[in-house]
Amino acid sequence: MNVALTVIAVPLGLIVGGFVTMLVDRVPDRTALSIRSRCPYCGHRLGWSEIIPVVSWLGHHGRCRHCEHRITPAYPAVEIVTAALFVVVTMRFGAAWVVIPPLMLVTAVTALSVIDLYVYRLPDLITFPAIALSVVAMVAVAFAIDRPVAVGRALLGALTYFVFLLIAHLVSPRGMGFGDVKLSLLLGLHIGWVSGSTYVGWTPVVRLVLISLFIGSVLGVAGGVIVAIVRKSRAGVLADPEAVDGQPTRVLAQSIPFGPALAAGAVIAVLFSGTLLGA
Repeated sequence: MNVALTVIAVPLGLIVGGFVTMLVDRVPDRTALSIRSRCPYCGHRLGWSEIIPVVSWLGHHGRCRHCEHRITPAYPAVEIVTAALFVVVTMRFGAAWVVIPPLMLVTAVTALSVIDLYVYRLPDLITFPAIALSVVAMVAVAFAIDRPVAVGRALLGALTYFVFLLIAHLVSPRGMGFGDVKLSLLLGLHIGWVSGSTYVGWTPVVRLVLISLFIGSVLGVAGGVIVAIVRKSRAGVLADPEAVDGQPTRVLAQSIPFGPALAAGAVIAVLFSGTLLGA
């Protein structure tokens, strides 16, 4: 393991993770990102010492130091997960230009996955800017590494994944929401990018999209059952958006947030593309 890369990736990932928690808090309610951070319970404006990722939460024993209200451990958990993903991505791609798009992917899908778990939504305010920024980064990196064909393959990946999920949505709108269909553009873009920046030909793009979709589907079924059970037994940890009078719906009757599973499948495909393609 490259220690220098880890030393850089961990604090960078924690900082980005702090930004991700802000997106999770504010985007669903359309709260401006420019507003200074506040305690979600007493509304007190937080100082710099109170918004240091993970450290502030631990230092104040998981409570607001002004109103003493307990702050959910989901905040440091998201920051830690983001930092861990940054470490894994940098270990996979190294200190090269090609690391930039995957870092953008894990940042976007972490925010989208958490929001989907809590409110069953994949906000366009994150999905579409993430797609646009990814395309800009991919074009810049493709020319930096002298492989402009990678951009075309990224677009093919986006189109391929989009078509598959659009068909699934048309067949079963309740089973596959249109938010997932829009998310597929982002996921397919990055799957196509890693294929196009590493392998020759168009076939690996389609293969990797299909593999990612298969992995996401398996994780979606397994993860959906786990999430439903957690909601039934520990509603305070992960509330059910469809709960009636505070009571979660039956485990098998709950809707499944499919976005996190699709995102996980795409991240796995990007990180382990060589293994999955047998290259």
